[in-house]
Amino acid sequence: MTRFALFFAALSASVLLAETPAPVRVTIHAAAPVRTMLGGIGASWHAIDMELPSHKPTSDDSWSGSAWGGNPDPDDSAAWQRLYAHADWLGLDWVRVELQQRMYEPRRREFSWDNRDMRALYRILDWAQARGVDVFLQQMWADVDWNTQPGLETDPVGRLRSAPRSLPEFAYGLGQLVAHLTRDKGYTCIRWLSINNEPGWDEFSWWQGPDLKSLPIAPAFAAVRAELNSRGISLPISGPDWPALPILDPAKLTFDASLGAYDLHTYSAVFDDMDTKSNYPLSEAQRRLAEWAQFAHDHGKPFFLSELGTMGFGWGRRHAGPGSYDSGLKDASLVLRGINAGVDGFNRWSFTNRGDLDGQWQLVDTWDPDANRILPQFRPHPNIYYEYGLLSRFIALHSGVLDTRVEAPFGEKERTLVAAALRSPKGNLTICVVNESARDAATTIELQGLAAATTLYKYAVTPADRDRSDVRIRPLRRLSVKPGSAHLRDRIAASSVTVYSSYRLDPDAPGIAVER
Repeated sequence: MTRFALFFAALSASVLLAETPAPVRVTIHAAAPVRTMLGGIGASWHAIDMELPSHKPTSDDSWSGSAWGGNPDPDDSAAWQRLYAHADWLGLDWVRVELQQRMYEPRRREFSWDNRDMRALYRILDWAQARGVDVFLQQMWADVDWNTQPGLETDPVGRLRSAPRSLPEFAYGLGQLVAHLTRDKGYTCIRWLSINNEPGWDEFSWWQGPDLKSLPIAPAFAAVRAELNSRGISLPISGPDWPALPILDPAKLTFDASLGAYDLHTYSAVFDDMDTKSNYPLSEAQRRLAEWAQFAHDHGKPFFLSELGTMGFGWGRRHAGPGSYDSGLKDASLVLRGINAGVDGFNRWSFTNRGDLDGQWQLVDTWDPDANRILPQFRPHPNIYYEYGLLSRFIALHSGVLDTRVEAPFGEKERTLVAAALRSPKGNLTICVVNESARDAATTIELQGLAAATTLYKYAVTPADRDRSDVRIRPLRRLSVKPGSAHLRDRIAASSVTVYSSYRLDPDAPGIAVER
């Protein structure tokens, strides 16, 4: 056989493989959940508007990440209503709301409760309070010169990265904030408190000493817990909020007595067939999540993935990689793997984001980077809004997780298919499937122990929706299943996110957040 014949034979074989659906079997034990999630599906929503140190001179990285800017003027009620409409459509129900200490305590024991950034914070909390959404309140950093480590007071970057010089004053300030929000303002939606973003992990952290080396976070957890206790505030603290989804090492968790929840971040999980030199495959991420979740649950505490995204497809400045179709597919797969691993809540970075600081992370486009101003109209960010949103729209807060097993015999070097199934607090059934593979899947879904006849509606985001901001998510099929052991058979598109749900939602209907 000639070289050209060999080439065309190999090409024909690959085309045939792509056109031949893989047989997949999904088995769901539908009689009763194996656990109840103590959170839900949401996104980071920062209230910080004041400009922070931006791009490093020698890289596309941002000194301050992208946790600032991109929100409407807090006094523009109409613009906030437009933004609320996107949060409602997405069905966000477990939201990480971010702030910094300079917003409310710019000088020692001088508190500011009515400035621009605090009014933006109230806008976000008002939305959550009205809808019954759970808030994970996050102080990103202090950024105050009066409590910065010696020698860093006049350095804008040093202020961001600095651990407090005085832990008692740091704890007192947080105590005042929490008392103001929960007692004076009456926000019952605040369910968890994280005292600092990504502290004390190896060399990188936002909790550094005067030598710019990481300091331990355990004393701060203890100080804040004691301060809250002294005020009669039982709001649980979540931590350690470490990045990079580290391998569980219980010996490092010296702060368990101060915490009411555990949470971590990850941006390094990638598909299993991608280069893993500086990342870890999704299968390894799922294994790590399961270990952390088991540890937290054994200690009577929830476990959250409080920041997720991926840098595997590029990031920095205006890079489109974080919001690309491939990134959205990976993030959706990570959420389903995390649900099965025992994670209680997920928070994607981020709901609003300028998109010109460290990449296009935003779910909603609110910012015009060329004109350096808020857009007059807000629009879905292509890909990620719909891929992540397809999950958040149909998963209610505090849903029960059904035991789900997948047999997906794709080829050795192919990506696979993952699935998770949930029962809402009121009994609605939702089955989520991410086909990571480049092949369609001829899928059989078996529902074992189904208590009652159920009508399910199919929704999907496929490669045909790539890079569009006008996707209409509507029911594609109506399927009826009988009680007992029922079977669904469907062809699931390659590289797609698919949901089968007893919720019937029209394209413009708000997502399912909290069942009342």
